[in-house]
Amino acid sequence: MITTTHILIAGAILTRRDAPKKQNMLAFFGGFFPDFSVFVMVAFSAITGVGRGNMWRSPDGMYWQEPWQSFSAISNSIPLYAFLIILGWMLAMYVPLYRYYWRLIGIFAAGAMLHVVSDFPVHTDDAHVHFWPITDWRFFSPVSYYQRSNYGDIVGAVELVVGVLLAALLIWRFKNLWARIFIVALLAPYFISLGFIFRYFVH
Repeated sequence: MITTTHILIAGAILTRRDAPKKQNMLAFFGGFFPDFSVFVMVAFSAITGVGRGNMWRSPDGMYWQEPWQSFSAISNSIPLYAFLIILGWMLAMYVPLYRYYWRLIGIFAAGAMLHVVSDFPVHTDDAHVHFWPITDWRFFSPVSYYQRSNYGDIVGAVELVVGVLLAALLIWRFKNLWARIFIVALLAPYFISLGFIFRYFVH
């Protein structure tokens, strides 16, 4: 899935209108975090010129090299986020001091876990190492979120609808102007996708 959809999923499931602002922000950030290393890699390439023009192609593209594969494995680790969710929950339950901050750990990790779990079934040859550090095994799904040869058109259309509906839910949930501006900004990739779809069918 595209990063925006992950952010919206985490926001829709984990945020609350009456929750502290930091808690809601960490839910959104958790939904984004597993892709953070990719954004750093792209920025690094743009600044230095390293890997430009051959970033994603396997096996020699920059994405498939170190340290980026290690960063990706860590930030997409189901065991890591499961540990943080359990740790945050246990500390919040049994260590009253700073309970609010322990809860924030769990919220962030839950947002990241939602990202990783929703990514799991829609990556083919670009699958992540989802069980670091236990194993480097990858699940190569027959379904892709973007490759047409692997149902990418269907998955992309479903993702677009789901993303817009989640954004509508969040706009209804939050009355704050800046929150709504943020959510509307997250819709930009879907409008770009719609433009490509329109051009595809027209031409």
